[in-house]
Amino acid sequence: MVETPTSFLAECFWPGVRDADLAALEERAYAAAEGEGIRYLGSILVREDEVVLCLFEGPADAVQRAVASAAIPYERILATTHSNWPVPTPAGQTKGEDQ
Repeated sequence: MVETPTSFLAECFWPGVRDADLAALEERAYAAAEGEGIRYLGSILVREDEVVLCLFEGPADAVQRAVASAAIPYERILATTHSNWPVPTPAGQTKGEDQ
């Protein structure tokens, strides 16, 4: 059985991107994702390369619409797979121990 990708990354080459640009992008992306019934998971700025990576969860067509609606300056949208990153634990505790 072939799985349908449900995570997508909007890759944006964005010369001169500033923190204020990212804050505005975040607001637009959350609103657009909510309007499409999908999840916006956040972005990563690779400052040295002037690249912003925006991660969404949902069907490809809804992600495409949300990215367009949010006016995200993307070069391409790519299907992704990611691992579950470990949750940090406070010093002195082991994972699963009561907080």
